[in-house]
Amino acid sequence: MIEKKEKLSKKEGNQELSLLRKFYRIKKNWEFMNKNVGIATGVGIAIIVGIILFQVNQTMWQQVSVEEYYDKGGKVAGVVYPDNPQILGPLQINKDKYLLGENVYVVIKDLRPQDKGNVDFFTPEGKLYETIGFNGETKDFHKKYFKPQLLKSKNLCEKEQLVGEWTVMFRGYDMAVINFEMLPDVLPNHEYQFVECQVAYEIDIIDP
Repeated sequence: MIEKKEKLSKKEGNQELSLLRKFYRIKKNWEFMNKNVGIATGVGIAIIVGIILFQVNQTMWQQVSVEEYYDKGGKVAGVVYPDNPQILGPLQINKDKYLLGENVYVVIKDLRPQDKGNVDFFTPEGKLYETIGFNGETKDFHKKYFKPQLLKSKNLCEKEQLVGEWTVMFRGYDMAVINFEMLPDVLPNHEYQFVECQVAYEIDIIDP
């Protein structure tokens, strides 16, 4: 009788051990599956993000030459360079490269009441081309644009005089400047503007 009980006890012990082994095996498989699912999910997300970035990159503005613009009848992504803000304190211009015929957009923001002065724009020859005044006491935000062009009043009658690196600075603070480049290419359909000297114009953009 005692021997029979011992056999039953041993059998029950073996069953419990077998169940424990199955439990840990199932747990281990479950952890392994979770780990693989996590890895697969991570890889999947990375692939999706990569595809999205690739598509965005493919649809981003792609600058082409003026010659290609005319060769393809204007059916190109873009002939001008994309925005690349150049910043000096409260002053910002929208790009670092322009074609002849493009407007240079200027923003002066976050002005304090005591901020008063002028921003000067110099041609590659060092001629003062444009001045934009600001007064933080009356306005804390200014937006204007102008177009580098041939000007009889400034003795700028050859487009080559506009091509090259322009300098922008706060008057009286010539140690801190920003620059932008006017390229020799002319914005398509604006060639007529660079045949003879013209009169300058400036537009003050007022927010509604």
